[in-house]
Amino acid sequence: MRSWLLLPSLCLAFVSVPASAQVIRQLIDDKGDGAGHVLLAPRAIALDANGNVYVGGMMSHNVFRIRPDGKIELLIDADGDGKGHALTGPRDIAVDSKGNVYVAGAQSWNVFRITPDGEKTQVVDRTGDGMGNGLEKPIGLAIDPQDNLFIAGAASNNVLRHAPNGKLTKMIGPEGAGAGQELRRPNGLAVDAHGNAYVTGAKTRNVFKIDASGKVTQIADGKGAGEGKLLLFPNGLGVDLQGNVFVAGNNSGNVLRIAPTGEITQVMGDKGIEKDIQLGAPMALAVDRMGNVYVARGGPYSVYRITPEGVITRILDEAGDNAGHRLKSVRNVRVDAKGRVYAAGMISNNLLRFTPPAKPLAKEPAEPLAKEPAKPPDAAAP
Repeated sequence: MRSWLLLPSLCLAFVSVPASAQVIRQLIDDKGDGAGHVLLAPRAIALDANGNVYVGGMMSHNVFRIRPDGKIELLIDADGDGKGHALTGPRDIAVDSKGNVYVAGAQSWNVFRITPDGEKTQVVDRTGDGMGNGLEKPIGLAIDPQDNLFIAGAASNNVLRHAPNGKLTKMIGPEGAGAGQELRRPNGLAVDAHGNAYVTGAKTRNVFKIDASGKVTQIADGKGAGEGKLLLFPNGLGVDLQGNVFVAGNNSGNVLRIAPTGEITQVMGDKGIEKDIQLGAPMALAVDRMGNVYVARGGPYSVYRITPEGVITRILDEAGDNAGHRLKSVRNVRVDAKGRVYAAGMISNNLLRFTPPAKPLAKEPAEPLAKEPAKPPDAAAP
């Protein structure tokens, strides 16, 4: 098992993956399943233990399943459960250990469950728990080892937990951790192997930990890693096997690591990555079993890999698969157990899979990361 190196001063190197050493494949495009069900503005991605890939179209209001053999199936569409509960703007997808698929309708303010046999049920609506803790604009889903589903409501400023038995519990609300540490526009959501949940407050510029007992703690704020390495409009969030939490600052153009000890380190900034190219607005991130972090950049359109040693590699860019299938406006990224990376292009209306080379690449000499100037206040939501 590899672990992150906690160095006094992190050094970064940038390398590019030779085209001959990688395989990039387009799994789905705007034609969807090819049977009249199109895919428009894909953003939600999920993977299951059987090798199935799920992708949701924000503007086509549907979710497709791509099987390991490449077969594409429509899983749910705008009709939702077919009982009057519509699905609009699917923003996130999660799959539990039993193969149940959950879909968050950001515009319909609800969550659906699709069972392995295809039964569709609306499990949460805008009333939330029915006791005043509503659910408005759900945009984040995460499932813990006990199959509890965590749901982030961006407009209701809360996180609800949906237990396997259907019980709903508010885990955090606008008050955040209290004492002035509020939660506004929860965006990124992740859980670890111990059942702890993590959520970002995009407008409050902070990150909270919700432990298995329900205790809420703020673990990062707008000061970020200090020394000008701010955290502005945090969105993408992930956790590695050692309990390190990684968060992408959309408006600060960086990625921070929050160690279990509380130490915060900037592992990728908006300078020093490539000559004349900045990180820009990181939109999402994912962490694999080896501790590599994958960062989706909104523009220019790229996906980067950061190794535990600090080596940064651009693995995808706007050229896509270099065979005519381009990748534009990357808004989400996922990685499977084999290290294969999936990226959704909202403008190119497709999903690409990057299979890494079999052998590790040679590293270039590392160069110190330049200090970043402070960024202006949050200008716009992604």
